[in-house]
Amino acid sequence: MHGAEVMRIQLTSALSFALLAGCAGLPVPIPAPSGGSGAGAGSGSSSVATDIVRYTNEARVRNGLPALSPNSRLMEAARLHAEQMASYQRLDHTISGARYPTMLSRIEAVGYNYANAAENIAWNQQSAQSAVTTWMNSSGHRANILNPELTEIGAAMVRSSKGEPYWIQVFGRPR
Repeated sequence: MHGAEVMRIQLTSALSFALLAGCAGLPVPIPAPSGGSGAGAGSGSSSVATDIVRYTNEARVRNGLPALSPNSRLMEAARLHAEQMASYQRLDHTISGARYPTMLSRIEAVGYNYANAAENIAWNQQSAQSAVTTWMNSSGHRANILNPELTEIGAAMVRSSKGEPYWIQVFGRPR
């Protein structure tokens, strides 16, 4: 069984909304201003994160969009959640009881100051290429990957104690 889920947050003037796979919009607090961005790699394996970024950017370029820039804070947010999903052995954007239960809490924890943010998660794909292909074959995930409003990316994969890979992409556009 292979799973995948999508989540988006976009800040607009005074309101922000979180969308989870087709659920209704939910208000979320606007994060406090913080530091800038930078390149980096971080995941269960930095080469896996690099592969996820590369395959994602290849898909964007094929669709006439600019490549996303790797961001060290988004890489860290991705690593945090990949570790949580693997630890709880649960594919979900929100994990009650986890240290950083929501996408917003993870982005705030790493100090990413965003205007837009989104994440794609997947479970049990056997390679970075397979994970990106799975996301590209799903309308919601594809929409995140091909969203021209998103300019930066973080990615990670962490294996559970059973050896199952948990994949994540975290996208953003800084304020």
